Amino acid sequence: PLLYEEAAEGMFDRNEAGQLTSMANVLNQEMIKFNRLHKALKTTLGQIGKAIKGLIVMTNELEGMFHSLLNNQVPGLWSKVAYPSLKPLASWIKDFNARMTFMRQWLVEGDALKSYSLPALFFPQGFMTGVLQTHARKYKIAIDTLNFEFTVLKTSSPEDLEEGPEDGVLIHGLYIDNGRWDAERMVLDEALPGEMFSTLPIVHFIPAVNYKIPATMYECPLYKTSVRAGVLSTTGASTNYVVSLGLPIADHTTPSFWVLQGTATLCALDT
Repeated sequence: PLLYEEAAEGMFDRNEAGQLTSMANVLNQEMIKFNRLHKALKTTLGQIGKAIKGLIVMTNELEGMFHSLLNNQVPGLWSKVAYPSLKPLASWIKDFNARMTFMRQWLVEGDALKSYSLPALFFPQGFMTGVLQTHARKYKIAIDTLNFEFTVLKTSSPEDLEEGPEDGVLIHGLYIDNGRWDAERMVLDEALPGEMFSTLPIVHFIPAVNYKIPATMYECPLYKTSVRAGVLSTTGASTNYVVSLGLPIADHTTPSFWVLQGTATLCALDT
């Protein structure tokens, strides 16, 4: 599990008003959810091991979990406390371990972290709000006037970064569905033949006052999963929708071309 004792020095220090920083609040909420999921995995795996040996009664839920494990499916006992995912069990476990690794890295490094894995989070929308709140408090700007401006970097690996940005955050781990990023021309271009998905390099999310994505760019929606549909949240937006990225596009295309293509960015693939 993720332990508060591992946190970077000052990560959960409170200010004079007794409040945590916005990013510490986001980390705290994510830690609670990941620890709950970790506990569910540990508890149910222990129970099913005992049930198979005949030490405890095999309940309907445990039997359903047993069949899910045999069929390479994520058990319902796990998915009901987990993040949205369409992955089969083997990929899901690998993805869970990667998410836990990132969360521990964020916990240990704190604000020194250079780049964040947005796909690793339970609630990416809350993270985005935390970034805007941090910027608003730093420069004493009304948060409702802030939006994100986006710059795609040349590198895809966080290890290649020398330092984090002064303002905003760097995000890695995103994918493009029905398109690809041309690293030479630094534009969104058509996907290569037979290629369903491609990776998007690290993106700098920069809070900007009253920023609107230019009409010459494509407002590329970012979703948690490839389903693209979700339940309507209290804000009126889909729970699966995160934000729209303003991406420069190839000269021979228009924004409406990409709309018709159904091009979107994703936090996670189905495999």
